[in-house]
Amino acid sequence: MNLLDHVLLGVRDLQAATDRIRREWGWGTVPGGSPVPGVSTAVVPLEPPLYLELVAATDPGASAAAAGLAALTSGGDRLFTWAIEPDDLDTRAAAFGLEPLSGGGNTGRWRLLGEVGPERPFFIEYDVARTDRLEGWQRAYTQAEHDCTPGRVTYLELGGDESRLRKWVGDIDVPLRFVGGEPRLAAAGITTSRGEIVVR
Repeated sequence: MNLLDHVLLGVRDLQAATDRIRREWGWGTVPGGSPVPGVSTAVVPLEPPLYLELVAATDPGASAAAAGLAALTSGGDRLFTWAIEPDDLDTRAAAFGLEPLSGGGNTGRWRLLGEVGPERPFFIEYDVARTDRLEGWQRAYTQAEHDCTPGRVTYLELGGDESRLRKWVGDIDVPLRFVGGEPRLAAAGITTSRGEIVVR
């Protein structure tokens, strides 16, 4: 079974977005990093080890990824994409004839499969097992000092071709709702101590 790892929310201004999320939803954040040149992040810890990652293009000229993110968020903050932790990254890579890419940052090393873009999710495999990451994510959850405590992701709403997306995603631990139209992550439901919040 593949597992949802995190959801990415594209934002125009990282500080303004963290302030708005605290004000509107009662969620705190912890510092993120810079996964690629020209992109900075902040993290809303959800039920460990799930998280919502805020991604902002701080220098659109620094990389193609930053330029694409800047274009995506030019009309305002919006969901960007989502990441799946597969049960076996190499098996999925072989099935699609793709080669995983290696990367790393302040939280450790990882391997990615698929483009990080709005059309479909990407797969991520860490150098630390999921169970061994729980303690660190629990600390982050406490550090965020949420006013309204978030929990798990209840569903993802997706645009695009359902059969093609299901073939790419495989079996996953979160319900998927398909709404047609352009390929995109349209919405994510998240439980909280005050009821479900829908992020779009």
